[in-house]
Amino acid sequence: MAGANVQTRLSQKLGQRLALTPQLTQSLKVLAMNSLELETYLEECLESNPLLEQEQEVEIPSLEQADKNSDDNSHEQDWAEQGDDRWETMYNAANRDSLPDQDQQWQSEQSLSESLHEQIDQQPMSKVDHAIAHVIIDSLEEDGYFRADPNEIATMMDTTPEHVVIVLESIVQELEPAGIGAHDLTECLLLQLNDNDDDSRLVRRMLLHFSDSLFEPDDVLVKMLGCTFEALALARARMRRLDPFPGHGLYGETNIYVRPEIIFRRSNSEIEVEIPSSTRRTIRISNQWDGHEWKGSDSEFMENAMQEAKWLLYALDQRSETLMKVGMCLAKRQRAFLDHGILGLKPLTLQDIAEEVSLHESTISRVTNGKYAETPLGLIEMRRFFSAGLPTRGGGTISVYRVQQRVKALIESEPLGKPISDQAIADRLQAEGIEIARRTVAKYREQVGMPPSSQRRRDGKAKLIQKNQTV
Repeated sequence: MAGANVQTRLSQKLGQRLALTPQLTQSLKVLAMNSLELETYLEECLESNPLLEQEQEVEIPSLEQADKNSDDNSHEQDWAEQGDDRWETMYNAANRDSLPDQDQQWQSEQSLSESLHEQIDQQPMSKVDHAIAHVIIDSLEEDGYFRADPNEIATMMDTTPEHVVIVLESIVQELEPAGIGAHDLTECLLLQLNDNDDDSRLVRRMLLHFSDSLFEPDDVLVKMLGCTFEALALARARMRRLDPFPGHGLYGETNIYVRPEIIFRRSNSEIEVEIPSSTRRTIRISNQWDGHEWKGSDSEFMENAMQEAKWLLYALDQRSETLMKVGMCLAKRQRAFLDHGILGLKPLTLQDIAEEVSLHESTISRVTNGKYAETPLGLIEMRRFFSAGLPTRGGGTISVYRVQQRVKALIESEPLGKPISDQAIADRLQAEGIEIARRTVAKYREQVGMPPSSQRRRDGKAKLIQKNQTV
């Protein structure tokens, strides 16, 4: 160590670091919970913290009290105004023992996949068609769409791709629920329009020929369709009743029970937003110990309990406030989606919502991840409100879904045996004002179940040879 020069220096370094306080940690934890998780968590808090108590609900007078006052007409009128449900309660209590256990009912429910297989088994058809139909059902994706490659199924079943498509269209797509086995959203909705009334015919026409103009102002669309405003309103109402995701519960998801965090309700021409009571604060600080003097370790324990109780109530209030902010923003930004379904979905990201409500993007992610909303379309995951978008030459954006459908339409309209390349599709979309690269076209093409141009060329030549031999 001889000659070593050891020096001690002091230096300053400027930096930023986020310190997660216990209060902030609890707020983030509560915000990320769904209603069922929050209910379990609050029960644990009620058991561990003596200063918390459940908020009392308004009690309904007992049957004995009502009998004592049966001669009082004013009381009877009060019951009528409040909505007496005692008789329904008594009936349910009397019959509760005779009904099967609710858990047993849930366990006995049939999944959609089982129902589809059962429908196939009950229909007369050849053994080969039976086998192909069962394989197709097992190939359906969770939303009920068929995006598998018919060539792969044909190879597996030792048949032709055309035979697989025939079984799909003539057997599987005829099963319940309507719309199952569709290749894309438009086909899914068309499969559900079995009726031949005026409303259904107009919806078919809108889907087939005016899909890019569905959400133009009513006066514009009426002129394009050559119909009345009343007919357009009825057609849109009919379209809202169609299910864009007929595969709900395909693999037994029906046994997953959820509660909505936000309710979107249509009222006249507006969308109302409501936070259900199950997601709002349902506990409070008890006044049972007011004025009591604690000593020693008890005093420290109760001080910590009071601090934790205040943090929890603050976190619950913040959760409700954040849900309402996000709900109001979604109702405004995705109004067409709530009115008309997935065809009205506009490009929207978590960052867009975060900027509008002045919150961090990670906070919006916690609010929406794993949570559901009750809407005029039914109970849907909140993540379905969001869709990426592509820039257009005019400075706006267009949803990825609509670009995917445009790619699919261009491929379906190509001449047999003369497919257009991904680059040619990208050039065509760019000419239409959509900024898109070739590799993005390739990705969207795969997502809508379309093979590459080389395979389409081979398939087209095979079909031409088969057609010439038939002639």
